[in-house]
Amino acid sequence: MNLRALLPVVALLAVVTSSGAAEPRQRTDSGQFTIYCENASLRRQVAGFAAQTRAEVIALLGESDTWKRPIVVTLRLDSPVARTRSPVTVSMVQSPVGLKYEIMAYLGTEPTDINLQKHLIRAVLLEYMYRRGAPADGTYVEPPWWLVEGTVELLRRKETGVEPRFFRTLIETNKLPPITSFLAQKPDELGPTALAVDRSLAMCLVQLLVEQPGGRDRLASLVRAWPESRDDSLAALGKEFPALAGAPALQKWWTLNLARFAATDRVLGLGADETTRQITGLLTLELTQKDGTRQRYAIADFPTYLKLPGAKSALAARQAALVDLSIRANVLLRPVLAEYQECLGLLARGKTRGLEKRLARAAGLQQLVTNRATDIADYMNWFEATQMGSRSNTFDSYLRVADEIAEQLKKRNDPVSRYLDQLEGEL
Repeated sequence: MNLRALLPVVALLAVVTSSGAAEPRQRTDSGQFTIYCENASLRRQVAGFAAQTRAEVIALLGESDTWKRPIVVTLRLDSPVARTRSPVTVSMVQSPVGLKYEIMAYLGTEPTDINLQKHLIRAVLLEYMYRRGAPADGTYVEPPWWLVEGTVELLRRKETGVEPRFFRTLIETNKLPPITSFLAQKPDELGPTALAVDRSLAMCLVQLLVEQPGGRDRLASLVRAWPESRDDSLAALGKEFPALAGAPALQKWWTLNLARFAATDRVLGLGADETTRQITGLLTLELTQKDGTRQRYAIADFPTYLKLPGAKSALAARQAALVDLSIRANVLLRPVLAEYQECLGLLARGKTRGLEKRLARAAGLQQLVTNRATDIADYMNWFEATQMGSRSNTFDSYLRVADEIAEQLKKRNDPVSRYLDQLEGEL
């Protein structure tokens, strides 16, 4: 369940509820969780979302679905009294009936700032860390930040998939931080952009750990032993994962895992536009002239360049590149590629009879297919935008901009309107 789907409900509740509302007493129980909130629908949705999140975390640790201490979630629709107070707090509480964990979330006027899933993960990990009981002095340590943020991103990417371009940029620009600096980060001190980067890097680390031999059990052992680790992630990782012990080894394997994420789209086929762009690049040659200068030629200019030194070997190389491209090329353009491959093969052997017409025919077919693919894409975009009962959300950002421009002429400025406008901007 996507918690963003709950925001319209929150917006409605905020309109009808005053900021001085009493502590919500209505409750919904869901296994380990007890949810308090004034609205029954919202309570049930959060209860289901919390149970699903907990199941994902426990599965990540390779554990059975058991628990010892309850987690109480209270959702308030007002703002915290102290403006500097965090809108969400997670705490360990020693109650008359025993130890429990509490999540207090003030939705207030900025409900989109609440990343409830992150705090549910924190609470589940805390309960797992301290199943043997609370510390005698009442102090406790938080779970490793990289495990919390990495798990958040891991669960999110199950729905949206990994974005390989981000990881490819990190690898190509050599912007990967040292593992020691990364583990010592204080995410609460980071801005949203830096936190998004670190969250993705943390996901790679968590994925690396669970894929080690016995990785889930070792990760669970690390979490159980974390209260005694003195917040030393590198030492804790080295103890539970001997193959990764030490900063150099961990850095190496972490980098390799990042490179793997960067290459996840290599098995995907290319779109028509990208296939056309790559074909165009392969239909030119750069050859050395008799005076030593370099000059570029279109493939169709073969009467001019064919007798130059290196022309035939360059044509053979271009033919091989076209064969390689055909593996990932858009299926509509594969006949075009096959025609170009055959023409370049003939040119490499010095056979030019009828090739001018064949190359012109291949270029015409390429243009026809490209235009047809564009027409199909335009039609599908129109159909989704105007005819479908459900949407893929692909165009949400564009529609949002259009809506914002239209609303500028009739935008109200009262508090409720400003609140709803802020919510709408996040949906």
